Amino acid sequence: MAYLNMEETQRRITEYLNRFSDVVLNQDRSSLKQLLSVSSNSPLLLSLADTLNLFHDYNRLLKQSDRFSQISEIISPLFRSIQNFRLGNLLDSYNAFEKAANAFLQEFRNWESAWTLEALYVIAYEIKVLAERADQELVSVGKTSERLKGAGSFRLKVFGVLAGKGPKRVEALYVTCQLFKVYFKLGTVHLCRSVMRSIETARIFDFQEFPVRDKNSLSHGFPQVTYMYYTGRLEVFNENFPALSVGVLPKKWLLEKYKLIEEGWFDKPRLDGSRCLPS
Repeated sequence: MAYLNMEETQRRITEYLNRFSDVVLNQDRSSLKQLLSVSSNSPLLLSLADTLNLFHDYNRLLKQSDRFSQISEIISPLFRSIQNFRLGNLLDSYNAFEKAANAFLQEFRNWESAWTLEALYVIAYEIKVLAERADQELVSVGKTSERLKGAGSFRLKVFGVLAGKGPKRVEALYVTCQLFKVYFKLGTVHLCRSVMRSIETARIFDFQEFPVRDKNSLSHGFPQVTYMYYTGRLEVFNENFPALSVGVLPKKWLLEKYKLIEEGWFDKPRLDGSRCLPS
């Protein structure tokens, strides 16, 4: 990285702040996703991280303009997360991102429009990625890994926000699928039941309302497939085999298509010599 004087570092940080503020003002959903993708190693964020390592008084810049007041609670911890991720301090990066994610979710509740849904999905994805890397860092020094649990708790909050009526309700299905993935990875499968009870009680999802594929939907393809896959696995886990009598064991190629393949697939023999889903 070329040498930057103080004036140039302040200019670059202010440029990012102005860009973030403009994106929010103009409801530019595509650009907002890019500004939040900490683990993407995008040239923009790498450059910002290097600049932040040279200039630490960014909170002063946030306070200098009223236009940054709405986003300051998001930006300040986001900057710390970006900076620490670049330095390889993965636990610190996760902890800071979690604060930024909660601040973003609070603002999301206040926004009437659902234009930030795509950005919220990015945050839900990023918090899982950062949590997994933070846990790896903790394990490497002999400490208990627990950040993925925190990521699961955040996703549950997102589910609660999206589960109401209106345009946000349909997109709650995608978050539900992501929750199932975290719970199965953590081995806390019983938590899936509480989510499913909420869905059944409130009748949040009517699959007749979901098109087979809606390219205008934010739910990334076919969330119904993922949802039914995990609910089926849950019945296997609970040995509720009568509930599975109308279903079929998905082929490996189908799981790969929907990115549902996991370590251990077809590795556990059943008594009849066939293979079953890993629990």
